[in-house]
Amino acid sequence: MHVTDARYELYGLRSGNPYAGRPLDPLTSEDDRLLELEGFIRLATIEATVKGAADANKPAFFLITGMGNSGRTSLANHIMYRYQHARAARLPCFSLVTHCAERGEMTHDAYRTLRSTLLSLRAKMRANQIDVPLPLAEMFTDLSKRPRSQAMDDYELQEIADYAASIFAAHDMGFGIRYEGVATKELIIQATRVFENASTVVVFTVDNYRHATAVQLTRADRQEFARRGHITDLSPLSAAQIAALADHRWTGRRPSPFDSEGVCKAFHEHPCTIGLALRHLHRLLDTRLRQYDGDEPWPTDGLRMDEDWLLLNMRRDETWYGPGPGGFRG
Repeated sequence: MHVTDARYELYGLRSGNPYAGRPLDPLTSEDDRLLELEGFIRLATIEATVKGAADANKPAFFLITGMGNSGRTSLANHIMYRYQHARAARLPCFSLVTHCAERGEMTHDAYRTLRSTLLSLRAKMRANQIDVPLPLAEMFTDLSKRPRSQAMDDYELQEIADYAASIFAAHDMGFGIRYEGVATKELIIQATRVFENASTVVVFTVDNYRHATAVQLTRADRQEFARRGHITDLSPLSAAQIAALADHRWTGRRPSPFDSEGVCKAFHEHPCTIGLALRHLHRLLDTRLRQYDGDEPWPTDGLRMDEDWLLLNMRRDETWYGPGPGGFRG
């Protein structure tokens, strides 16, 4: 029996499997809310930092570290959302435009990345029908045409950033920036300098394991950043946090078919990142549906995932266990 959307309806799931792994983005969908998950993320601290910066018209800098599939992008998007919410609390018509430099765009040339960021602000002004004042237009033109050998220094870039921020503010708007998978610490250093006077939010995500394209931050680097911004280190989820994830992500008829104690026992010796945990919960739900040949909808024993069933199905396939990041082979 193949799992189809019709089979998901047995659980009262109208939008398919709720454990589909993807970055959450509440700026796009209000339903994409981030969860604390038993202390996985200290959202109250993050939101207080965002609110303090927004209320003071100062920049908010965030550094998020973690391994792949640890939730870095979702947290970065949540920070952007909370920043917009904090600004809108004082200015109801406020809107936020975002520039997201994705992992594939990251290079070891920090200047090139910052140049691209600032020029994207010009494009967003035009897209929002904001007239670019002549002095700022000339700055943008100079920035775009200068050869790399005559690069602007950080304070010239800062002047452009400040001017752009003031123009956005005059139209009840602001901008947020996300740098995904930062490849060089120079980008973090220079960006915090370039945007140090602008009312904006800038989020850097960094891999916390060693590979050729990952920035390696020392304790001194982290201490220096902490003087200006907030650092969040995302760890693999504990078994209790995975059980909370299974329950909170459930969008079908209550209660959740996952037995919480069973989930805790199944994942007890195998903590994994939130992305991998979602992948395994997704697979377990599909397996339960595939094994069910009845027509009675949930709640019914044939669709329940109790402790014995979870342990059996987690152990049945050796590919569930492996040496990959986070405890499971992804």
